[in-house]
Parts: sequence; C-alpha cells; structure tokens
Amino acid sequence: MINNLKTSIKLLAPYIAVGIFWCIFKNGWLAILAYHIQIVLWSRHIPNMSLPKPKRIMLIAMPATLAGPLLYFLLPYITQTELSVWLKEYHLSGLSLALMIPYFGLVHPILEQIHWEPLREQTITSHFAFAGYHVLVLYSLLTIPWVASCFIVLTITSFMWYKVTLQSKTLAIPVASHILADLGIVIVAWLQR
Repeated sequence: MINNLKTSIKLLAPYIAVGIFWCIFKNGWLAILAYHIQIVLWSRHIPNMSLPKPKRIMLIAMPATLAGPLLYFLLPYITQTELSVWLKEYHLSGLSLALMIPYFGLVHPILEQIHWEPLREQTITSHFAFAGYHVLVLYSLLTIPWVASCFIVLTITSFMWYKVTLQSKTLAIPVASHILADLGIVIVAWLQR
C-alpha cells in the first residue's frame, strides 16, 4: 500500500508543479523548479549512467535531433498563439529564456530521467503520466490535434526509453536522446521568440 501511494505521488509530481505554477501562476521557471525540487526530494537511487558503445548511442539518440528542426519549420502552423506572446505570458522572455536554454536543455533531461526510470519499471501507467503532464503545458500553445500528436509521440518515446534502458542496463541513452530533443526545442524557442 505504501509503495503504491509513493508511486502515485511520484507520478503526480509534475502535475502538481505544472498545475500550480504553470496553469495558475503562469510562471515557467517556478513550474520547472517545483518539479525538480520534488524529484530531488523523492530520488533515492543513482541510476547507472555508464556509456554503452557510441554506435548504439548514435543509433537511438540521433532521431531526437529532429525535434528542434521539425519544430522550427512546423511552429508557425501548429500554434494557437504567437510564440513570443506565449513566452512572455509564462515569464520566459529575454534573460529568463536565455537561462532556460542550458537548464531545460541539459539539467532538466537528467533529472527527469532519474525521476521516471524507476516509475517506468513499476507501472505501465508511467508512460501515459509522463506524456500527460506535457499536455498541460502544450495545451496553452499548440492546437488540439498537435497536442494529441505530442501526447502519442511522448508516450511512445517513454516506452522506447524503458526498453532501451532494460536492454543497455544504463540510463545514458535515454538521457542523451532527451538532452538532444529538449536542447533543440528550447533553442528553437529562442530563435523564434
């Protein structure tokens, strides 16, 4: 019972942070920091981050490099509001956005993978929960069909990260692909602001 309660609370961690600080207070920094504080407080293990063969990392992580370029070309067609207005509304303009590049692009993927790795091992629900909390953020920018598409892609990505971690016995590949995707996304936000 206690493990189930702990797992449920951990699954809800990003929903709590995003629900309060993104949806109510409309502050991107407070949302991500509240989420990361919960991760640090809940994490009890240090995952294996040893590097597998470089060829294997490239094969699995390279598709993540497409996130940025795809977003760069698609963004004008998939948003329901102008990006610069949206960024400003969530306190992510100017220096705030510049600081978000290394934080969201490098720190966030590592912490998020540390948080979700044990959850993916415990319950299949974790894949949907991982994708689902992103919907709370994306709903404020993208049109509904694109929010649904992102939910599907993120759910599949979570399953893939789980399988890769099981096979490689390391979290290095999911972390690398997550960094490539998030860094590409936040750089596009900076370029198109």
